[in-house]
Amino acid sequence: MPPSEAANSPTLLSKLAVECAAWQAMLNVMTDEEQALVNGDADHLERLNASKLAQLHTLNNLAGTRHDALLAAGLSADHAGMNAWLTQHGKPEHRSQWQQLCQMEQQAQAMNLRIGKLIEMRLASTRQALNVLIHATTSQGGLYDQAGQSVAAHTGKPRTAA
Repeated sequence: MPPSEAANSPTLLSKLAVECAAWQAMLNVMTDEEQALVNGDADHLERLNASKLAQLHTLNNLAGTRHDALLAAGLSADHAGMNAWLTQHGKPEHRSQWQQLCQMEQQAQAMNLRIGKLIEMRLASTRQALNVLIHATTSQGGLYDQAGQSVAAHTGKPRTAA
């Protein structure tokens, strides 16, 4: 496609609205993920993974289409290229959509950092609990005897013994 046709292509404009909607859907999934981590709801996290992966795939495809259109228009496939294209061919509503898309991208990055910190906190808590159990098992000869009875920490006798 010649650069003049690519620059006037309605594809870039229509895809911009679709990309904004896809980013909003991604932010919704990430909000749910963050809340599930705060609540300790591992089952919900598992269900969100498939949705998050699908959203990432969609966003990747949409960004690729935008990049291809910018390259076909003779511009760089980045924020500067999009800004140049909007300066040449865009309308105020298109610039507004682009700014909204950029803001949602920044929100997603910030949310991703918070989600990572929440995951680190959950992992640290789990590691600490495992360390306590491992220490108790190795230093006290086990928490249960061979019959499955609880063993008192200092005496080594089952707690059910008289």
